[in-house]
Amino acid sequence: MEEIQDSGKVWCKGFASPVHALRIENKIFATGKSEDQTIECWVDKNVLCLDLHDPGQGTRVAKKFPLDLEPTLSGTLFNGFTRTKHADVLIVSHDQDRIEEEVISGEAYRLGQYDSMVSKEFWDKVWG
Repeated sequence: MEEIQDSGKVWCKGFASPVHALRIENKIFATGKSEDQTIECWVDKNVLCLDLHDPGQGTRVAKKFPLDLEPTLSGTLFNGFTRTKHADVLIVSHDQDRIEEEVISGEAYRLGQYDSMVSKEFWDKVWG
């Protein structure tokens, strides 16, 4: 079973600043995580699952990345990776086709008490 081996930031060609990324096997995934979001992530079968949460903005995002996506961006490992050798890499972008995303915000976030849910409960409510 595949699992997340490392995380850190990558500098993608054409981007203004480094972005958060994860390594699974030999593939790097840019998560789309902003500085203010917390992230919970895991692999379930052939899918990378992300829970991106920003309590200050009252938003929570559930994302599914199929692990067989092909990298479309070129970049360089930037910092934070502790088990991955610094290198130029190809990266799976966070906005590629086939990535599923559900965003909970505003009144739905407040009324659904999404601010206090653990990731598993949030995931089951969104995708269940």
